[in-house]
Amino acid sequence: MSKRFHTYLILGIFFLFIFLPNSAFANEEKSVSETAQKYLGVSYLTDGKEPDQGFSTGGLVQYVFKEAKGVELPLYPREQSELGKDVEKGNLQAGDLVFFKGENTENVTSVGIYNGNNEIIISSVSKGVIKAELTEGSYYANKYIGAKRLDPNNLYGVESPLLKEAMKYIGVDYSSNGKTPEEGFNSARFVQYVFGQALDLKIPDNSSEQWSLGTDISKGNLQPGDVLFFKNADTGNITTTAFYVGKGRMIYSSSTKGITIIDFEDSSYWNSRFYGAKRITEVRDIDREDPLISEALKYMGAPYLESGKTPSGFDCSGFTKYVYEKVLRIYLPGAPEQQWKLGTPVKKEDIEVGDLVFFQNTHRPGISHVGIYAGNNQMIHASRTGSAEVRINYLSYNFYTEKFAGIRRVKNLTIPNDVPVVKEAIDLLDVPYKSGGTSPEGFDTSGFVQYVYKQIGIDLPRYGKNMLQEGTEVQEEDLRPGDLVFFKSNSIIPAIYVGNGQIAVVSRMEGVRIANYKVSSYWNPIYYSARRLNVEG
Repeated sequence: MSKRFHTYLILGIFFLFIFLPNSAFANEEKSVSETAQKYLGVSYLTDGKEPDQGFSTGGLVQYVFKEAKGVELPLYPREQSELGKDVEKGNLQAGDLVFFKGENTENVTSVGIYNGNNEIIISSVSKGVIKAELTEGSYYANKYIGAKRLDPNNLYGVESPLLKEAMKYIGVDYSSNGKTPEEGFNSARFVQYVFGQALDLKIPDNSSEQWSLGTDISKGNLQPGDVLFFKNADTGNITTTAFYVGKGRMIYSSSTKGITIIDFEDSSYWNSRFYGAKRITEVRDIDREDPLISEALKYMGAPYLESGKTPSGFDCSGFTKYVYEKVLRIYLPGAPEQQWKLGTPVKKEDIEVGDLVFFQNTHRPGISHVGIYAGNNQMIHASRTGSAEVRINYLSYNFYTEKFAGIRRVKNLTIPNDVPVVKEAIDLLDVPYKSGGTSPEGFDTSGFVQYVYKQIGIDLPRYGKNMLQEGTEVQEEDLRPGDLVFFKSNSIIPAIYVGNGQIAVVSRMEGVRIANYKVSSYWNPIYYSARRLNVEG
């Protein structure tokens, strides 16, 4: 007996396992109609959506689906008819929504819940919530338009993974700074969050930078999941992004309603502000293999510091100066307006990774900001705004498009190490200033020049005024690396010309350094003379 009982028990569990899912599924399918039956007899009320007040046809459906499935449907039948997937009349199942037209219109005006056996549950104007026949020739059969089957996890029947993800957050609050569903979203950060969750794509957190991504799509070729962009009517700046849902609708974060779906196609407000659309399937990265960019990325997140020139804190030009020196031994001046005067102007369409990108009238008049172009319409820079740190931004960001000044290529500003005098001078960079200094322990201005030339076998006088008598005079426009250059202040200050308007000179504050005297507000006005010595090799 016990063995037979054991066998029956196992078989019972097996058949229970096989058939329970189908049974449970059937019950799940009927739960909407079963819930609707609880409200038979509730009176009709225009726009009513509570049983103790009364139901409109859409109000009944909305209430039942909220109770049975925990999902929030729109109130009106026409909006409900845009949900789910079409169902043929012959394939109706309990819980499907059935739609009807009005007396003098072909449009959807009412909705019921299919109850099985050719029967619907609907809120009738004259009788309240009733069961009614859908048999041929009946009142409702004559007004029948169509039916929809709703998936509670995908109410709009969308296939796009972006839209499936976006629909999860309908009703989430608006927030100007929030980055999560708990905090709320603005429109751009909502789009950013959905791309991250659905496709694991990291996109920018503002609308104008998002415009840099993807492929342009015309209105006539929109597909569900495409990203829509809208502008400020007064400024023309992109301010809002949304996902295209289909049938002229979009889902976005509204400042008044939070995450919501609206019809934008028939809206004069949205049509007048439409900027364009993009299909985004990938996010092209910056050129991380480029030596300049690879070095620059090491300092991501370094704090912004006015006049900062080291990783403990950078200002914009201090950052570009530091990276160029570190990687290419190119010595840029320390202010953006000075860097702007260097190199070769470049058109936007010819920009290359490593070019300097300049902006004007940001926090002060004139050229006031600079970054390094990192590829794919992005730059890496030390920004004083927002988080005030070294970060990456797209050049399409409204602020940068408005303030854009131009591009300069400075990679050719290298110092020729094949000139012996120049090489000796470069090897002494950062040796400190020392009053009366004539050795690598510390130099004054003339002591430095005297020492460098001594290394290649040329003896010069101790002071600049006497060096002026050496060699032959050279016109400024004919300067060559290795020439002596003189500046006149309270005394004659000697320096070594190293090319491209640059000199190796001793500064009291920075010791031996490279300065571009051509763009320097200090050195340029006091240029005095130049001499060329007879240097062999």
